Amino acid sequence: MTFEADWIGNLSEYGTLDELRRSAFYAASRARILSYLETPQFFLSGTASPRLQAFLRVAQWNIEKGRRFDSILGLLGGNDILKWADIVILNEADYGMARSGNRHVARELAERLGMHMVFGPAHFELTKGTEEDLAAEGGNRESIQGNAVLSRYPVLDAAVIPLPGTFEPYEFGEKRFGGRCCLWAKIQLGRQPVWVGSVHLELRNTPRCRAVQVQHIIENLPGGEKETFLLGGDLNTNGFRRGTGWRTILSISRILLHRAAKIKEQLLHPEKGREPLFDTFRRNGFFWEGLNSNEETARSAIHALEESALLPGFLMDAVQKRLKPYNGYLCFKLDWFLGKNLRALGDGEKLDAGAGTASRRAGSLKGKNYGPGRASDHLPIYADIDLQ
Repeated sequence: MTFEADWIGNLSEYGTLDELRRSAFYAASRARILSYLETPQFFLSGTASPRLQAFLRVAQWNIEKGRRFDSILGLLGGNDILKWADIVILNEADYGMARSGNRHVARELAERLGMHMVFGPAHFELTKGTEEDLAAEGGNRESIQGNAVLSRYPVLDAAVIPLPGTFEPYEFGEKRFGGRCCLWAKIQLGRQPVWVGSVHLELRNTPRCRAVQVQHIIENLPGGEKETFLLGGDLNTNGFRRGTGWRTILSISRILLHRAAKIKEQLLHPEKGREPLFDTFRRNGFFWEGLNSNEETARSAIHALEESALLPGFLMDAVQKRLKPYNGYLCFKLDWFLGKNLRALGDGEKLDAGAGTASRRAGSLKGKNYGPGRASDHLPIYADIDLQ
């Protein structure tokens, strides 16, 4: 499906989604626009070849649109852990946005790393973004953000699965058209194919809304029950109910009524009851143990949250005091791997003699995920998987 240059201007023109849907433009273009958003894009490298033979290393990273492209490329290509990842799962990959140099971020990373790429469009971005994005020179081109899978193994097939909407971004400050999606790429790993997924679940609304999105993923798996699946992504497992003043009050009360250490434990272990999506995965044969550590992957200062504007000053001061042991930040485990019909590896279980490197237990790359000097506002995670 081909991108059409007049889509962005026309999609941006209307104040509400209902106005857009009633327009002559939308009546004429709707089918082509939706087909574009639901069609995976491919780049097949002529030089792709796995770096490891004894096991698979996979990485997942929300790259914050790809704004700091050189830093991202440097870590994926040169870090002692990430450079061996023969599959890289990406979230928030821009395509034709001024804030990221109007690159097709996922494709350029694939080209530079010698990997195949599959890209799943999620949204047409109808503004330049927020905060520092607004200072980017020039305008947007294709104006797209999405998910991607990069692979040094052959890509056999792909599918984009749109997810149920739990928040409408068209009438939001950061105006978008489209919705969250799950991208699946069928990868030939040795003797067997594996479906590798990239997903970015909804941030706003409630944990139960994310569970609904996960149930939809389960009901629309692209392969059969006995096939192998590896899903990675930013699941936004923050454990809070968001989006209304009452929910904000309840969330703040939770922070104020519990010790900071307990809040930290809950945020780094959302699988222990705060996020029902894990129960949905478990019931359907997916597991996460051994594929993840419970280290922080993202953090947020309380004053940077959208809801902070709803709070009176004395409450903000109280929350800041409660979070003082963590320098005023809430620290989250948002990024995950889920597997089905595969086996995770631990430290030293497999040795790749050719590369001179051994398998490692799953982890999060140490680094900076806030403030100046970060590559992204998320840290990449990695896991090693048995190829047998």
